[in-house]
Amino acid sequence: MQIFSVIAKGGYVMYPIVACSVIALAVFIERWYVLRYSRERIRKYLRVVRKLLSQRDLKGLLELSSRHPNPASRIILAGLKKYFNGHPREAREAMESVASFELPFFEKRLSTLVVVANISPLLGLLGTVTGMIRTFAVIAAVGVGKPTEMAGGISEALLTTAAGLSVAIPTVVMHHYLSHLSESIVGDIERVAGEVLEVIESAPLPKEELPKERGEDVPVPAMEEEG
Repeated sequence: MQIFSVIAKGGYVMYPIVACSVIALAVFIERWYVLRYSRERIRKYLRVVRKLLSQRDLKGLLELSSRHPNPASRIILAGLKKYFNGHPREAREAMESVASFELPFFEKRLSTLVVVANISPLLGLLGTVTGMIRTFAVIAAVGVGKPTEMAGGISEALLTTAAGLSVAIPTVVMHHYLSHLSESIVGDIERVAGEVLEVIESAPLPKEELPKERGEDVPVPAMEEEG
């Protein structure tokens, strides 16, 4: 098992570098799956939203958003509830409030990749320093006449540097890819939420839809459980 032999030759610093690589890979796989799944699901929902908006069917949009719980539908639903309760001017604030805690979901754990990408080269540098210290200790003890005794320290220094960079470089690429995916989803949601808000602010609520008394809420369909 050559890889285990290489890890052993790199010394103790190799273990946290290996741990960083495992963490980065696990975060990437989990986030990749979640973001790809969310993007397809949300885009499908937003296509129907745009179709209903073109018909200015806010009632239908209310029912659709209640039946398809996801971060986008919860943001839009917050504005629609204000609209159907007779407070369309409060829709923007309500949607922004919900968006402030729904949208960070798409950037969840991406900061972990940044930490791994930053710390891996530093660990490699630490391994280089400890390897060189070991090499000079050997030189002090036996002199420079025994290169095989010095090779262990030099090998440790080079292996940890290479390992640190080998973890950091793909982690930067993974973070860039996932950030782009996250920004794409958030951008889609923000564009459509803006279109919903525009219709809400420009479409007066029919008198028969207005609450009969101050403080009386228009019944809103219950949101289904997210499957």
